[in-house]
Amino acid sequence: MLHQVGVRLLRLVPVMVLITLLATAAVDFMPGSPAVAILGNEATPEQIAALTTQMGLDQPLFARYAEWLAGAAQGDLGRSIRLDLPVAEVIAQRLPVTIELTILALCIALLLSVPAALVAGANVGGWVDRVASTISSALISLPSFAAAVILIYLFAIRTKVFPVSGWVPFAQDPLANLQHAFLPALVLGLMEAAMFYRVLRSDVIATVRETFVLAARARGMSKGYVLMRHVLRPSLFSLLTLTGLALGRLLGGAMIVEVLFALPGLGSLLLQSVPSRDIPVIQGVVLVIAAVYVLVNIAVDLVYSAVDPRVRVRSAA
Repeated sequence: MLHQVGVRLLRLVPVMVLITLLATAAVDFMPGSPAVAILGNEATPEQIAALTTQMGLDQPLFARYAEWLAGAAQGDLGRSIRLDLPVAEVIAQRLPVTIELTILALCIALLLSVPAALVAGANVGGWVDRVASTISSALISLPSFAAAVILIYLFAIRTKVFPVSGWVPFAQDPLANLQHAFLPALVLGLMEAAMFYRVLRSDVIATVRETFVLAARARGMSKGYVLMRHVLRPSLFSLLTLTGLALGRLLGGAMIVEVLFALPGLGSLLLQSVPSRDIPVIQGVVLVIAAVYVLVNIAVDLVYSAVDPRVRVRSAA
């Protein structure tokens, strides 16, 4: 298993290099001068030339990227042009918001989808199956921004259960933090819950027809016990894969949700940095998001080994 982790971590390096290089090149290919975007149209040619030299934009793309990569390898992600702060410090301030939002959304998605999929898959055609399948179809077809508007109206404006915007750090006030985080996380989690439900329901339907499940039922075990003890675990493989992939969607979706709810996370930081051509921040944020995404997928592979010992046997072979 350690060998497996080491190999995957080595594969992480070229992925990070390629992704950050593409992010840097994408900003370079945007029309207009980054120096003008930062200083404004009123800037003099001398000011524009000075900032262009300061940012290293008078050097070739690969030269600038190589210099940034050498610093990043030592933990130096550069300095934000817009905020005049170290990029690592800016990301460290924003990252906890996005991570909390993503984890909370994932927990909501799993808490909603797993019980519903177990019951629906074991009782195909029942009322739980019909209701849950209808809701999941509606959620999958609903864009996240539309769901956000509906939930904001229902729970923030109409009933005033949750605040419309803003953020309170967890260390400062845990209850207020959850009040501000729950509604944005619910917007993200509902979309994932619908997909989780569909995948797990299909796997549960297939598993309950297996011989070992029928044998457990024939021995007089209760239906609930059989579902939890014999059906859930072998039905989790597709869901585990989808959960790893969902992280990328949640991180991407967090950008829209953070803007809608005025949350100080990585998504809003990235969206603010693109128009101002704050290249060091864009490179740093993309690097962190890509690293988290790849590391989570490595963790999913390790969970496979814990859920099914046959995976460990095949890996060892």
